[in-house]
Amino acid sequence: MIFLRSTLRELTAAGVAVFAVLLSITFTSQLIRLLGYAARGRIPADAVVTLMGFAALGYLSVLLSATVFLAVLLTLTRAYRDSEMVVWHTSGLGLISWFRPVALFAAPVVFIVAVLSTYLTPWAVGVAGVVVAVRFAAGRATKVASTVFCSAPVVMVTVA
Repeated sequence: MIFLRSTLRELTAAGVAVFAVLLSITFTSQLIRLLGYAARGRIPADAVVTLMGFAALGYLSVLLSATVFLAVLLTLTRAYRDSEMVVWHTSGLGLISWFRPVALFAAPVVFIVAVLSTYLTPWAVGVAGVVVAVRFAAGRATKVASTVFCSAPVVMVTVA
């Protein structure tokens, strides 16, 4: 029971950290890509945030799958590095005993990925296309203005 709880706690902590990092990287790259499209006039500027939400639904199944893999990998690596596996092996728990905590950790994620892949991702892709088409048809396709950055003059202040 101690093994199950501690392993689930470790897997959950690693999973949350990995998911937060992957999600922030994905959101940042999506924001840059969508702002570039808006600057070129391919998508309406006021639809960037909406399209980011729909793109997030599209990438969520991949991010969750990578999160489970990396969380299990990080947890097992840490257990071996900190010689925790020696303690578990000495107490009679082998590698096969890791199956139950990993399965309990991964089962809800597998269900969420199945629902996302089957229903929500195709819906999000379709709705994103409709949003762009409706905003262009409404004439609200404003282009983001490109700007040029100029350097400011350097002012030296001396204190005597």
